[in-house]
Amino acid sequence: MTKKLNKPLLITAGVIVSLILIYFIYRDYRPEIFLLTHMNAHNKVILMQLIRSHGIKNMLLLLALIATFNAIPGMSNSFVCIFTGLCYGPVVGFIVNWIGNILGNCGVMSIIHKIDLSKLSKKSKLLSYLLNQRYPLVGLTIGFMVPVIPSVLVNYAGARMKVSWVRYLVAVVIGMAPTSFIYAFGGDALFKHNDKRLIGAVIAIIVVIAMFVLIKKLIKRGRRSKQEASL
Repeated sequence: MTKKLNKPLLITAGVIVSLILIYFIYRDYRPEIFLLTHMNAHNKVILMQLIRSHGIKNMLLLLALIATFNAIPGMSNSFVCIFTGLCYGPVVGFIVNWIGNILGNCGVMSIIHKIDLSKLSKKSKLLSYLLNQRYPLVGLTIGFMVPVIPSVLVNYAGARMKVSWVRYLVAVVIGMAPTSFIYAFGGDALFKHNDKRLIGAVIAIIVVIAMFVLIKKLIKRGRRSKQEASL
């Protein structure tokens, strides 16, 4: 038998790594955080100069935090992704968010075979939907695309279906692109106080949530059809 990794220990390690990263990020961004909490016209000019003057090191710290949060079950990295867009703008912010989310999911996928998931995860209705897709690649892509669906379930579904790494990478690269851009776009709009962009970001998030609601309805419809067929 293959030796299983200790899930609580892995989560604890992920939390510790996250706290270390948050400490270094806070240390580097402390002046900006102070200005954000004491915003006025003068501070806004200074903030704009400071917040976009950070280099590669800070970018890599945010990327690592996004990847780590993505890999921890139940943890959301949306705030970090928005902050990245605020710091680096929609284009660079999107790239950092995108790569971080891809790396986080790939990390989970590489060890998912060695983790003993709870019975609740294995019996999840969402997992059942992902496993019973006619086109598995499309199902995985949608799973990654909707932030409400836990990424661990999507990765577990990919492992159960024995999806090749090439097909998996296609799904995660395409699936993580929309939300990575939305958060970066929203962070930049928030920084510039651009109401139109903020409204656009909110609408995009609503569309993503609507996709999740649609998936849940499809799950219920599929279960109902199976029950009727068995009668």
